Amino acid sequence: MHALSMRVPAALLVAVASAGGASSARAQIAVVTSTVQERAAAPGESYVGTIRVLNSSAQPQAVRIYQTDYQFFADGTSHFDAPGSTVRSNARWVTPSTSQLVVPPGADVGLTYVVAVPPGDTLAGTYWSTVMVEGVPNTPNAAPAPGRGQVGVGAVVRYAVQVATHVSGGSRRVSFTGLRAEEQRDSTRALELVVRNDGSRAYRPVLWMELYDESGALVVRKQQDRGLLYPGTSLKQRFELGRLPAGAYKVVLFADTGDEAVYAVPYKLKL
Repeated sequence: MHALSMRVPAALLVAVASAGGASSARAQIAVVTSTVQERAAAPGESYVGTIRVLNSSAQPQAVRIYQTDYQFFADGTSHFDAPGSTVRSNARWVTPSTSQLVVPPGADVGLTYVVAVPPGDTLAGTYWSTVMVEGVPNTPNAAPAPGRGQVGVGAVVRYAVQVATHVSGGSRRVSFTGLRAEEQRDSTRALELVVRNDGSRAYRPVLWMELYDESGALVVRKQQDRGLLYPGTSLKQRFELGRLPAGAYKVVLFADTGDEAVYAVPYKLKL
């Protein structure tokens, strides 16, 4: 499998392709369980997960099941590499119950997978990969008329279900880079930065910032909860500041990663 890089939400991926022949309808399938499935497990343990796939159409729908690794970065790209190719991949631990299934009209079907964590004392932190659930476009019934070529455009819908395994131990570390303030067209200002997980354990960071003027008075406080941030991945964080007069300010950035201590970094900011 070739590496795939794209700028779309990781849970739902839509690929558009054109080919000779009549146009085909895209599969009306949806994953109705969470697209982030995580579990704590010890080395040597196994557990079972379930992905429920819904067919909202009036026709049976074929579904293809396969695996990839998964990483995302603050530049907006998501990478779906060959399973087992990234450092903290658990793809080799994950075994889906099937590689294809047919979902009856109006029904939802449970796709199970088994995660078998290898034994040993070298594992710590979070390991993850994805199970891809891809609708297979229906094959057109009508053949092209003799001597007349036809071009069809079809959409293939894929759901990337993240399967994360948290093994005990590992560190939750965070770094802030690329802090910058920008003035927008409506004269309001926004603060942007890159947040990266430099540890070995995934977490859902609670991020907030406090902006102080030269007198030390608190001017703006903003907070946001973010999704699961895996080791080595990063996200772009943006805080809307509103309208502020030009001047010197102090910014304090905070990240709560779930550890007892909250990460905090002060910066000087000139607007």
